[in-house]
Amino acid sequence: MTSKSLISLLLAYGDDELILGHRHSEWTGFAPHIEEDVAFSSIAQDEIGHAANYFMLTARLTDDDADRIALGRDADEYRNAVICERSNGDWAYTLARHWLYDTADDIRLATLERSSNTELAQLATKMRREERYHLIHADMWMKRVAHGPVEGRSRIETGLSSAFAEAIGLFEPIELEAEAVDEGWLPTPSFELKATFIERASNTLDDLGLPTDVRADLDESAEFVASSSGDLIASPDGGDAEPAQPTGLGGRSGEHTGDFDQLWGELTKTYRQHPGATW
Repeated sequence: MTSKSLISLLLAYGDDELILGHRHSEWTGFAPHIEEDVAFSSIAQDEIGHAANYFMLTARLTDDDADRIALGRDADEYRNAVICERSNGDWAYTLARHWLYDTADDIRLATLERSSNTELAQLATKMRREERYHLIHADMWMKRVAHGPVEGRSRIETGLSSAFAEAIGLFEPIELEAEAVDEGWLPTPSFELKATFIERASNTLDDLGLPTDVRADLDESAEFVASSSGDLIASPDGGDAEPAQPTGLGGRSGEHTGDFDQLWGELTKTYRQHPGATW
């Protein structure tokens, strides 16, 4: 009998890849210059391909169809983190999310390489090799903008203020996570992966001279204040901020934003119009 906790893990990470890949693909034809047009299109294709890996493994384990898993579910059945579904906004926000996501994904894939499910471990090794180039691309852009003109640096700081606050949603516990950890499907629990992510991302931003907008001990009980963009960010000293739940949570249980409704409608439209069709 297939473990429900393993399926939960595959769907959560697969949905992250599918939804962010779709968002990245929206830059095709609109990126700042042709080189980035090609680069972001390629990254989008990779992410969707990695989603297919997760879904095909899920399909084999559940005797289902990978296309139905990807495109035939109701909106509240998707388990992607909220940050993946957010509208692209400007190029600076897209870059900030790109860098944060691929930093997080590298950490997740590193632990999945040790998964007790051999097929998942092998997939993680393969995907991590490919994702390495995404992270190189993101790091290159972060350095370029951080060391570039004042306007670009200011805009990436604004993008980071929005994206960093929601990036912790990538480590929101999946459904049945305790079982997934006990069984070895997910060798390291999400809260430990999150701590690694915060440390790595914060150290890189410090090296670049960019603000982190997040406390080193950020967790579900952290206090948040409104940033200039209107998003909530962690209060640096936990001072007079109103206690609040961090933004970016809920996706792992199917709670999404209005941005997702629009994306889901576009993503699944053809499949819903022609269910079960083959091409």
